[in-house]
Amino acid sequence: MSFLCTFAHIFHPQRSNNYRARILHAPALLQLSGFATLFVLSVHLLSTTQTPVGLVLGYATNITAEEVVQLINTQRSQIGLEPLSISSELSQAALAKGQNMFSEQYWAHVSPSGKEPWEFIRNSGYSYSVAGENLARDFMQSDNMVEAWMNSSTHRANIVSSEYEETGVAVINGELKGMETTLVVQLFGRPKSSVITKSGIVPQAQAESAAVGGLGQANYSGTVAVETTFTNHQSGLSPLDLTKAVFVSLLLVLLAALVYDTIVISKKRVARTVGKNFGHIMLYLVVAALIIFFKGGVIG
Repeated sequence: MSFLCTFAHIFHPQRSNNYRARILHAPALLQLSGFATLFVLSVHLLSTTQTPVGLVLGYATNITAEEVVQLINTQRSQIGLEPLSISSELSQAALAKGQNMFSEQYWAHVSPSGKEPWEFIRNSGYSYSVAGENLARDFMQSDNMVEAWMNSSTHRANIVSSEYEETGVAVINGELKGMETTLVVQLFGRPKSSVITKSGIVPQAQAESAAVGGLGQANYSGTVAVETTFTNHQSGLSPLDLTKAVFVSLLLVLLAALVYDTIVISKKRVARTVGKNFGHIMLYLVVAALIIFFKGGVIG
């Protein structure tokens, strides 16, 4: 059978395929489903290896610490707040927190060994009156991540708090519970010396208590960066983007086959016992839209 005959058998309704494109038959759809499953498993396997392919698929993010701070300050300026300045101590503390999350394999504000965010801040030499923490994981773009934070009341409270004057951000790649991922840690603070009240300095214990209330529930996202320094950062092809591209391509092929099948059969006026194509077309369009607009990423 020639290539053209094979192509026609797969996509053109005719006698050889019972007047329905072969790609739309149940066995062919099962084969495509099997291919998609194997592809997802292969991408997951390769993205967790240290082979050249794994290194390409392992990390891919456009998030930088500088852009995160810029976007946060844009949100603050919109409501008349002063911008946050970058603190090298808070940046180092954020990096230490992210590294600790990978070393102890947890996704939370408090480590399994009981380490709280404030411990990393103090160890960096930063003396604060109030402090807070936002976490994120698996976002591809800084603006999507900040948008997710702003849509969460607890994370938004940290971003638009008038109590904070400084911030530090770390974007860190690593393996968490067997999965290659990227964490973003943002710490907020106000130097102890800058907070004066009617009764004097705000007690540190009081400041910690207030900050803990705004932490929210832990989650992750990111790349590696402390101020302008990147650690362990690799740029490559995102497994999520690659998977989305393949799935959308398969759906587009099926959509094209359905539309073409509908046009040909309507012209030939062939009676078939299979269901109407319109419902399948709408279903595939909805699934394609969900895949395209899925952004991934969680916050904490």
